[in-house]
Parts: sequence; structure tokens; C-alpha cells
Amino acid sequence: MDKISPQAAGLNRRLRAAAIIAVAAITLQAPLPAAAQNQVTLKPRPEADNDVFKGCFKKDPNGRKWPCSRINNPAANMTMFDCNIENRMGTEMDLDCDVDQPYHFGPGEMKYLSYASVFDPAPSPRYYTLDRTSPTVACEWRCAGNVMTGVVVWDEQWPEAWSCRELGGDGHCRLVFESSKEVVLVTRARRRVLGDLPIKECSKNWWGYGGWLPFGLGCTYPKHDHKYYGTVKS
Repeated sequence: MDKISPQAAGLNRRLRAAAIIAVAAITLQAPLPAAAQNQVTLKPRPEADNDVFKGCFKKDPNGRKWPCSRINNPAANMTMFDCNIENRMGTEMDLDCDVDQPYHFGPGEMKYLSYASVFDPAPSPRYYTLDRTSPTVACEWRCAGNVMTGVVVWDEQWPEAWSCRELGGDGHCRLVFESSKEVVLVTRARRRVLGDLPIKECSKNWWGYGGWLPFGLGCTYPKHDHKYYGTVKS
């Protein structure tokens, strides 16, 4: 075997070290593989470009204009309305609504209710899961054996509706079932009677003998000043 001189061995070591440094430099300058590039976390884009919706508006039946840029825009907040329901009749009543759970109201009890706009094109909030397409919410009302259908507890097309917004409105809107047998919409601006309640009055005194009977006879609806707020069922 041929012997390598000390000078030649040192040269070989220096050449090998230079080659390793050169390979490392080339590796650092080379682009990352596609798989590695896909793992790079990009910053989220700002709100979607709304130039395509420039000058675009949706007009609701009340003449309010909603910008089309709110469509599918997570940054846009859906317009919500508050209109609480209050029982001031001095007796129990029930409401079974078409898009909500049945509600029972004791005397003097109030339910705090919110409604999402059906005209605002912004995405519905995640906590609001009711699939309502009509601007109105209608219910069946029951009280002391009296039943009425088509009782509207919210209508986004009411003249007062815009002031019932959670944000930017006056708030404090209430739908009150009053002891005067009326349904009244109460806002900061005014108090408007929507209609009357059909509550029968029954007398046990039938020609002087009805007082002996355990049930009512001659039940009639009393005279009232406004139309019934719905369709009388029984």
C-alpha cells in the first residue's frame, strides 16, 4: 500500500471541508419543497374586496337600503330587533308561535325576545338558528278558554320597527296584552293599539235560575272598540 505524505493528507482534509461548506450553502439557497411551502401560515386577508358591490343596494318594503356588500361578509353584523311580550291581563295566557317554542305567561310576566332582520343581507348570527323568511311572527293565543290565531307578535314592517333595533335604535319596545283586553305596541315614541282580545263574558244567572248551575250560560263577546287582533277560533 502506498503511503500518503503528511502534506497530501492535510490537503485532502481541507478539500473535504470546503466541499461540505459548499454543499451546505447551495442547500440553504435552494427553494423549499412544495410540501414545506404549503405549511406556511399566511395572514388572513382583510375584509373581502367589496368593489364588485359598489353602488349595489337591496331595498326593503319600508324603503330602507341595505348595501349588497354585507352578503356573505363575516364582518357584517345582522340587524337584530328587541320586542318583549308582556302579560298585563291579570290572568294566565299562552302563545304558540310559528317559528318558536310555545310560551306560557303568568300574570305580570314578560318574555325578552329578539328577532333577526329578514331584509338585511348580512349573515345570521351563529346563536340565531331559527329559519324565518317572513318579516312577521304570528302565534296562536290562548287565555281562559279563548283561542285566537294569527296574532302577530313581531313585524319588521311596523312603522315603529326601526326604533326597536338592538344597536342604534331606541329599544324598549314591548307588545303588551293589557287588562283592557287590548294588544298595545309600546315604544319610546308612542303607544299604539293593534287590536282587541276576544274574551267571552259568561253569566250563570239564566232567568234567575242559572245561579244553581255549576257552569256558565249565555257566554257572549262584549262590545269592543277595535277589530280583534287575529282570527277568533273559540
